[in-house]
Amino acid sequence: MTSSTYHFLPWLREGLASRLRQPAPNEDPRRGHLAVGGTLNGQPLTVPPVQVLGPGDVIGLDRAQVIRTDPVPGATGFDTGQYATVDFDSPTLPWLFTPRPPDGDRLAPWLCLIVVPQQRGVSLSVNARLGIAELTISGPTDAAAVLPDLANAWAWAHVQYAGDLDPGQTLGQAIAKYPERSVSRLVCPTRLDADVRYHACVVPTFAIGRDAGLGRPLGSTLAPAWTAADHQVTLPVYHHWEFTTGAGARFVDLVRALRFRTPPAGIGERPFDVSQSGLTTPAGATMPPLVGALCGFGTEVDPAPQWARQALAPMVGAATGLPLYGGEQAGATAVPANDPGWLGELNLDPRHRAVAALGAAVVRDRQEDLAAAAWEQAGEVSAANELVGSARFGARMATSRLDRHITGLATSTLAQFVTPLQRAAAADPESSNAYRRITRPRGPFAAKVQPTTLSTSDGVRAAAAATGGERDALLALLSPQTAVHDRLRRRLGAIVPETRAARAAAAATDGEPVRPVLVAPTIPTAMAPELARVAPQFLLPGADDIEADSVLALQTNPHFVAAFLAGVNAELASELRWRQYPLDGTATPIQQFWDRRGQGGGAAASPDIEGMASWDRADGLAGAFRGASATAQVVLLIRGGLLRHFPRTAVYMIRAADPDHLADERNAANVAYPIFSGALEPDIRFFGFPISTTDAAGGATGPGWFFALSEQPTETRFGPPPSDPRPPTQGAASAAEVAERTLRPPVRVIVHASTLLATEPVANGENS
Repeated sequence: MTSSTYHFLPWLREGLASRLRQPAPNEDPRRGHLAVGGTLNGQPLTVPPVQVLGPGDVIGLDRAQVIRTDPVPGATGFDTGQYATVDFDSPTLPWLFTPRPPDGDRLAPWLCLIVVPQQRGVSLSVNARLGIAELTISGPTDAAAVLPDLANAWAWAHVQYAGDLDPGQTLGQAIAKYPERSVSRLVCPTRLDADVRYHACVVPTFAIGRDAGLGRPLGSTLAPAWTAADHQVTLPVYHHWEFTTGAGARFVDLVRALRFRTPPAGIGERPFDVSQSGLTTPAGATMPPLVGALCGFGTEVDPAPQWARQALAPMVGAATGLPLYGGEQAGATAVPANDPGWLGELNLDPRHRAVAALGAAVVRDRQEDLAAAAWEQAGEVSAANELVGSARFGARMATSRLDRHITGLATSTLAQFVTPLQRAAAADPESSNAYRRITRPRGPFAAKVQPTTLSTSDGVRAAAAATGGERDALLALLSPQTAVHDRLRRRLGAIVPETRAARAAAAATDGEPVRPVLVAPTIPTAMAPELARVAPQFLLPGADDIEADSVLALQTNPHFVAAFLAGVNAELASELRWRQYPLDGTATPIQQFWDRRGQGGGAAASPDIEGMASWDRADGLAGAFRGASATAQVVLLIRGGLLRHFPRTAVYMIRAADPDHLADERNAANVAYPIFSGALEPDIRFFGFPISTTDAAGGATGPGWFFALSEQPTETRFGPPPSDPRPPTQGAASAAEVAERTLRPPVRVIVHASTLLATEPVANGENS
């Protein structure tokens, strides 16, 4: 991740505002003035002076213009070495109502940002009569001591453009071409004290703007809203928020407090006791530990002992009561003790069964939400299945009538019967009213039919050729399997998608003419956050042993994830069927374990596992995963205050050119971003990457990768230059120069993955 390129302008105006001039002695200085001229037939025209709106015409600010504040509203521990700022969407907003032309590169904005401590004498309230917020500063607080000097207001507003300029392109042209890359900004130059609560307020710069906002008569000059002689001030507030500062809460301080450690021994493992499980346990036999969803580097999931598999095999299956997880998708009702694939690994290992049971418990806890998500995808399936039920009944009745009244007729009589029916209802004669009327036992057909010669119409000849006989051809024309099937397909197509209609109307086995419409819902709910809420000790066993202010590298456990999702889907299928949901038994509705929301990494929307019906019976549980996910992936864990104070910290990985140097970050292949993230309350965050632990550590496979923690490069921050004691405005010619002086470059720390993935602890267990 490379830092953005920033360009600054001291001010920006567009349209007529860029042509403002100084007012004449007889003109109102509170508004902007334009010199407008023209000609008619080559003769100059006398045009009256044109005025534009000024700060006295403004009483509020569209909140949609505020796109970012630093710090964010309600922030705690804000760095006292930074300035508070507010960004606006329009790059011209701060100078839009300033009624003066610029003085060289300096132009005072019509509004400014102030920051005042919340203390006695300072109050922020709403004026109910005017419907605006008002800030009042009075004794014992001295307004002159807490408010910035408006003589330098020109220095604390600027325009920022992010990105490189095209060859020969000016900054103004770039802003006009790419307006989304530009913002205007107000900066408050007030230096902040530690552990103080502050009001941050956008207020007018000019006295007439102050008076307009407070509903007072406007003055006749363009005086500032306050001066050094004003010890008590009341100001209208266009926008405001609050924040608190803190000592030692700078990004660099919190990063320096971190210790990059190897994981504690046994992290991610829990003892597993089966002595009270009812299984027949050999004397002295024990189970290997249960490995959580996250575990230490190099942790292996040992197979279940053979005695456990033999004890469980006769107990698992529909006939014995213990659920066979994944049995429906695999088309199995039992699993032998020597099954080498995932079905045996999942169902004959007590640890994996316990993990699957955890998944089932999570579904029971969230069953209403998950069922509602499934029903949302069912659409009009209920109506379609009512139609299917009616079609089944109709097909059975038609078959019964056919068998009782028609099948036994002579061929010549059958032909005489079929011909008029084809004319009346060729598409589905056996379900028509005419068919039922003439085929009743004492109806007109039974009384009038006479022996005759078989008709040789083209339709009958073609059917006869296809079926091998005239009689079979005639009966085929009356088949409910054909007529009801076709009619149902047409009606289903108007209710549910064609793919479902085609599957539902397909000819069925066991004598059923049609099948109900089945649904395979896809529920993109990530299960890791649910596990962290219900049973966090299984997401990362031993998390409490991680020391504060630690950074660790861990790995994922594909076996745990596959077993957990198998239990999730088995329980969800049971719950949906209880609710009479038309579930496709081979479906895997939930395939997401890790939370990929807000992450990139090239696989933000990719499920963690394949649909269970596609799992190869010969593969182990890890074969359920997609691509590289089948191997353990590297995870960076951070415990401490860094991400609590700076939640938008950029966490990523950079390929190593060699163990001591970074590869070129401009090549996208050399930078990897998290594909999932998560949290364990109160202070643990983790980030997963699409890189195996082996590749991350490097060695025989290559030079490895570095982990990087960085302030957001796209979010600019400003503060007093630490190496220059002079006021930032001293000697500055414009606000752009002040912005460049006070811009704080983002802090970044990097550490090679091998440091955190070492199988042997590094010196003192840390490396920073």
